[in-house]
Amino acid sequence: MSENQSSRRKFLQLLGLSAGAAIVSKNAIASGFNPEDIRKLTSEQQEFMHHYEKWMDEFIHVIKAQKVNFDDVENHQKMIALTHQAETFQPKLDKYMQDETFAVIYAFAIERMTKEIGD
Repeated sequence: MSENQSSRRKFLQLLGLSAGAAIVSKNAIASGFNPEDIRKLTSEQQEFMHHYEKWMDEFIHVIKAQKVNFDDVENHQKMIALTHQAETFQPKLDKYMQDETFAVIYAFAIERMTKEIGD
């Protein structure tokens, strides 16, 4: 496994994609996603997902830039900053993942990010 793939795997695990979360994601995806479910989230959960989606967009951009130019120091610094920012999400994410509706929405967000990074 390349160093780049290993780093990405560790990062995704940090975001909650460890074995247990991956199982939740597969079950959540299998159950289907209804965009109306977003309205079932609390205002705090909605705000978190809105903030998280913005963060994901930045992260996707940084990862794609890294694929083009692995040696870009400025981009690497952005990745480090985004990684530190993701660490701050963990306490709320752990709390919100106990809500099945939130878990489904989060799983679809992670799926989107994973697909875009893989392109």
